[in-house]
Amino acid sequence: MVKQFTINLNKGEGEQAVRARRQDRRAYLVLVLFAIVFIVLGGLSWAQNEAINEVIQSRQAKLDRIRFELDSLKREGTKVSKDDVQALARLEGDRFLWARRLEKLAEILPPDMAVTGLEYQNKIFSIRCIAKVDTGVKEFEVISKFIELLKSTPEFRQGMFEIRFDQSLRKIVENQDVLLFSVECLTTDPERKAKARAAAATKVTSPGKTPAAVTSATKQL
Repeated sequence: MVKQFTINLNKGEGEQAVRARRQDRRAYLVLVLFAIVFIVLGGLSWAQNEAINEVIQSRQAKLDRIRFELDSLKREGTKVSKDDVQALARLEGDRFLWARRLEKLAEILPPDMAVTGLEYQNKIFSIRCIAKVDTGVKEFEVISKFIELLKSTPEFRQGMFEIRFDQSLRKIVENQDVLLFSVECLTTDPERKAKARAAAATKVTSPGKTPAAVTSATKQL
């Protein structure tokens, strides 16, 4: 009996071809993946570069506009009227350093006296105080000494037009004479407007003859 064997001589070549095709496919996929990553990174870099360029252009346009406005202002110049200068001068003259003024008030306040209230209204700075007084001491003496103390203190008196007495009340609290009083510190002349109107009226009537002189001349004629 004869036995037959079948041998496939192409089997080895088929496995090698399949392996080669797999390697080629894998290499192709790797190349495609690298290409996709490169394209994505390139797109992101391009978009970021465009955004930066837009910001730079916007800033440059804004800078050019500011330079143009500055050049326009330099060419036109700034006109300051006489009234503006006088208003600034009055503002500087009326400026008060209230913090330092109040600190000085606390420093010079007599030991037997205390401040009970401070108020600033209508250009009047009011100071309300309470003081212990002896039975034989007059109210006016205590108040006048305090007013003179304020007037003789340059750091407090500066900028004040007048410091004057306002009102007072004397009473007994727990067998102790106390004096409640207030003084007013005027920062401006209350009659300034009236004086200005009177001065203006004088300037109007001053040129030529006065009304009385004109009347006298008329009678003589």
